[in-house]
Amino acid sequence: MDLNDRMEFDCVIEVLADGTVVDRHDVWEPELHDGEVEGGWRLLNGFSGQDGYSGPIMHQSEFIGGWMERHILANPGIYVALVDYPLDDSEPDGWAVAEKEE
Repeated sequence: MDLNDRMEFDCVIEVLADGTVVDRHDVWEPELHDGEVEGGWRLLNGFSGQDGYSGPIMHQSEFIGGWMERHILANPGIYVALVDYPLDDSEPDGWAVAEKEE
């Protein structure tokens, strides 16, 4: 199973030092609204393939693969994929990966 399949939205995972990926049901997932994630987490930045954009919010057509997947697997820590919900209750049009701060 590749990392994109493993990291369903709101399912927290941990990458161990040996590259093993485990589910972390004991860690709550933060909320993401208008590109802002709740405290204690930071958004991964610079992995979007959108033309002229290098921020943390990924387009719906993007996935966790390539450079982003390699980065996550090479950097032990706790991660979660999140839908970016607009505060105005409109439909979400993006998502991001957050890493738990130490």
